[in-house]
Amino acid sequence: MAENNNESKQGFTGFLYDQGDRIALLKRVLKALGNPDTDFLIIHVCGTNGKGSTAKMIANLLANLHHHVGLFTSPFIGDVTNSIQIDSQNIGKSDLNQILGSLKKTMSSSEFLNDELSSFEAQFVAAMVYFSKQSVDFVVLECGLGGELDATNAVTTTLYSIFTRIGLDHIGILGDTIAEIATTKSKIIRPGNTTIVAPNQRAISMEILKNEAHIKGSGLIDASQVKISQKANADGSSIINYRYGKISGSFRFSLLGTYQLENVATVLTWLFDFARKNRLQLDYDHLLSQTFSSMIVPGRFEAISSSPKIILDGAHNLDAIGAFVDTVQSRYTDENKIFVTGFLKDKDYQDNIRLLTTINHADFKITQPNNPDRALSAKSLEKVIIEETGNVYPSFDDPIAALKDAISEANQRPNTIVFVVGSFYLLNPIRTYLKTRSER
Repeated sequence: MAENNNESKQGFTGFLYDQGDRIALLKRVLKALGNPDTDFLIIHVCGTNGKGSTAKMIANLLANLHHHVGLFTSPFIGDVTNSIQIDSQNIGKSDLNQILGSLKKTMSSSEFLNDELSSFEAQFVAAMVYFSKQSVDFVVLECGLGGELDATNAVTTTLYSIFTRIGLDHIGILGDTIAEIATTKSKIIRPGNTTIVAPNQRAISMEILKNEAHIKGSGLIDASQVKISQKANADGSSIINYRYGKISGSFRFSLLGTYQLENVATVLTWLFDFARKNRLQLDYDHLLSQTFSSMIVPGRFEAISSSPKIILDGAHNLDAIGAFVDTVQSRYTDENKIFVTGFLKDKDYQDNIRLLTTINHADFKITQPNNPDRALSAKSLEKVIIEETGNVYPSFDDPIAALKDAISEANQRPNTIVFVVGSFYLLNPIRTYLKTRSER
């Protein structure tokens, strides 16, 4: 969850990730609240891209195995309550406000008089309290920024540490190289748990994760052992065939991004290990089709409108943009495309644009994310696109104005898809607008 520097200072503030020993403070807070994080089993998901999708898939599988499942994800899509769910149902606003109010009282006690929590840290603690009160069996816990110093690493122990592909993001905070970032993320591995690593991991990342798992006595499983292939259906869904040792089969899959195949391999690796350890006799094809045939992950290649077709994707770093471009190029080769795009100024927006502008039949509506402190201005992004393409495209300070212009143009051009791609601070206002419009 991206931390909001505009949060009220009445107990919870903005970005505190690297200010003092945050983990020690959070452990003290959890202890004062009765260590709610010890009331359930935790599956911890870390990495750079694919964390949210992977976490959602695992939570849905556990629910379909008749468990009561908490899910904590970030950044939130739409409303902040989306980041705390039980069995796919958001926490109620009144429940969240009540827990946060109680947490503020705890933080104002003499024990924490000189301490404060960031909004993300408070949200994490609230999730632990809520999951404990609701007596969940499992919690799937997605890391925020990273690993070692991430608020979610304050939990006492975990059952699994799951790593999606590690790439360059939050440079300067997590580290300046893949090796430094992978080292930071590897620190979520806990003694004696099981570590699962996504396929296509960079060699240096895999080496670092293997070494940390060895030090911690954590068994490591490489998800590249799962072999999968995909056949697209006319309706946009697909059939996925899989093989893992003697286990094989197929299931219907609804998510559109081709990059989801890595996440599927990772999730299947977890499922097969979980079933083996718990001696479950499963009809995998039935379970997987039941779970994934109509699954939606908000903001991850999400088809949110059909007339015109509008797809949202929160790709905002180089690996994610590369995966997004591959999906668009393979699935929508001949269609006209309009991209509504905007990035934060602390991201690698120049290389992101360089990749986006390689897409065939593409036009752009340039705008800026809804984050006054970190947004790259539409005018600055416009200059980058002119440098890459030699073309001048319309720019808008307001994301909704950019979207409306794209919709108007798409309605006048047959066979045109509108893509909204970039920062989640761009996606959130646009998605809220589209959802509100469709509910009228």
